[in-house]
Amino acid sequence: MKTLKTISAVLLGAVVVLSCSKKQEVQYTITVDREAITDLPAQNPGVEALVITTDAPSWILTAPDWVTPDATYGPGNGQSTIVSLTIASNYKNEATETSPRSGEIKISGGRSSVSVPINQLGHKAVIDPSSSIGGIPDLKEFLDFVEVINNGEAPVRWMNDKFEVELKADLDLSSVTDWTPIGNVESTGNANNSSSPKGNYFGFVFDGGGHTIRNFKATKTLAEGQTWGLFGYIYNATIKNLNLEAEVNLSASGEADAGVLVGTANSSTIENVKVNAKITSTGTSSTKRFAVGGIAGFLFSTFNSEEGIAKDTFVKNCEVTAEVSMDCGSNAAAGATGVMYGGIAAFSTNAKNDSRIHIENCVNNGTMTVKVGRCSGICPTANYGTYMEHCTNNASQFNTIENGRIGQICCNLSAQSHLLDCVNTGDVTTTDAATRTGALVSLVGDNTAYIEGGERTANTGTILGGDPNYLGLICGYNNKFDHISDLVLSGRIGLYKADGNHEMYPVNSGNVMEYIGNLNKDYADKVTNITYISPSGEPEPETPKAGGSIKDLDPVNDTWN
Repeated sequence: MKTLKTISAVLLGAVVVLSCSKKQEVQYTITVDREAITDLPAQNPGVEALVITTDAPSWILTAPDWVTPDATYGPGNGQSTIVSLTIASNYKNEATETSPRSGEIKISGGRSSVSVPINQLGHKAVIDPSSSIGGIPDLKEFLDFVEVINNGEAPVRWMNDKFEVELKADLDLSSVTDWTPIGNVESTGNANNSSSPKGNYFGFVFDGGGHTIRNFKATKTLAEGQTWGLFGYIYNATIKNLNLEAEVNLSASGEADAGVLVGTANSSTIENVKVNAKITSTGTSSTKRFAVGGIAGFLFSTFNSEEGIAKDTFVKNCEVTAEVSMDCGSNAAAGATGVMYGGIAAFSTNAKNDSRIHIENCVNNGTMTVKVGRCSGICPTANYGTYMEHCTNNASQFNTIENGRIGQICCNLSAQSHLLDCVNTGDVTTTDAATRTGALVSLVGDNTAYIEGGERTANTGTILGGDPNYLGLICGYNNKFDHISDLVLSGRIGLYKADGNHEMYPVNSGNVMEYIGNLNKDYADKVTNITYISPSGEPEPETPKAGGSIKDLDPVNDTWN
């Protein structure tokens, strides 16, 4: 028995030794025949190669998105493998400047790794002034300019001494019966990959010189992924100092974005543009987003990880005066996949990064007679990173959508977005008992979003809604937010009645908090400094004194009903 115990102990010790030996890690080696790949040309960069050798069982390779390897993994055990790397062009045309880009190729295997830095040169625009006529003088040259952009060429012929395409005269487009947007792309993808359109976008500066383009008329049904407007898709571009008079009738058969000026603006600036338009739409037969805007359908911004800079989008000092008649078609959704109209832009977002969209000092005028799930005077869908500052909506809205989300400045204020000193003077009426209605916003729904007032009165319009539980002088539903503060309110608010005998609410400076909209009680302490001024010429309702009779309420009824 003693011998058996001794043998068992020896065997157990052997097991322990073997177990410990298994925990020892083997350090494999990886070698690559190049320390770095440098100074690749921007145009026609071609193919590079690496020779990878490792005694690890295998290896894997990762590379920047502009480098395409012919293999991303391979055998080891001392074998050598040649990997070809196809480098994407960093060149658009001779007049478009591109920045250098850099990254690294990483090869890993057997708990070891090695990195090979790689960089590619940018392109510096070279423009021969002698090849330019200095601007666009007439309609023929304008149409030639459109063709050049859509062929992917540089508009050198029409550039001024600042390398900007400059409009030199007013234009009349009444003879153009089938419009092709400037920057006509086949597909924009979706909100998260909109920086990779299929087709030739507009990527320059267009200076309207204060001139007017008249009789821009079109009837268009947009296909899946299409973006449409006077300009279709612009990227890293500027459009400024232009007046546009238009009449458009738009519909869609799939996800699409349309604006009178621009369909999609990505990492671009639109400044000092005035649009006067009649906009009609029969909506869409799709269950996907259809976004229509007085200036732009879709605003997008990107963050360039190679350059380490945010490429924000700006819409500033723009004004729209539009008569809008729009139906949702078969898509009555109230969310981001529905039909939406915005006086300035319809849909705004980034790819959940540090870039932003700025809508500043913009004004919307006119009328909006619609049946759509989201409609507002500035931007109904502020999805991520949208800053709306010092904007004004003067347009009235009458909306018959069922279960909508309606606000006069914005419908959905989402993550990292805000309103600062934005004002509504327009009246809004929603007729459905399930539509949430706010003077400024329908829903503010993220802890990073906020609303702040300024020196102006935030609302002076009359707000009528079909749902008494989600109806407010600020938001239909004040759900989640960082803060709502420093707002001066006025105007009237009440419950819509189909017979016109609307039930108006007795708002005054003492009870205004009851009428700012449905408030999440967990956020009540984040609403501060809200004041109310009675509409001009209308006295505040009298408050009955203690001990009074029911007759003391008569003045209230006379005033508000």
